Amino acid sequence: MRKKLDYEYCAAAPVLEWLGDKWALAVLLELHAKGVLRFNELYRTIPSISEKMLSAVLRSLVTDGLVTRKIYPTVPPKTEYCVSEFGATLIPHLIRLKEWGRENFETIMENRRKNRY
Repeated sequence: MRKKLDYEYCAAAPVLEWLGDKWALAVLLELHAKGVLRFNELYRTIPSISEKMLSAVLRSLVTDGLVTRKIYPTVPPKTEYCVSEFGATLIPHLIRLKEWGRENFETIMENRRKNRY
């Protein structure tokens, strides 16, 4: 009997994880819009995210290869983040999803008003 490995799950799971994480989407879109940012610069541009949450999201996006982290050997250390080449392939889809949300916002809100349980 073959042991099931952690990575042997639904192929869509990573994408659904990113889409389900509002902070991951916000970070990716902000890095795309602004280019290379340091942690504190990114932290200031995303309202209401905590430093702890931003750190966790960046760690996850770097681990998945969507964001590149560059550390400079300076004192104090300087770390910069940007969307990776791989992450850039996801950006057009995120932008389109964001546009779809804007285009359909009123319909969604009206449906919520009409269909409350």
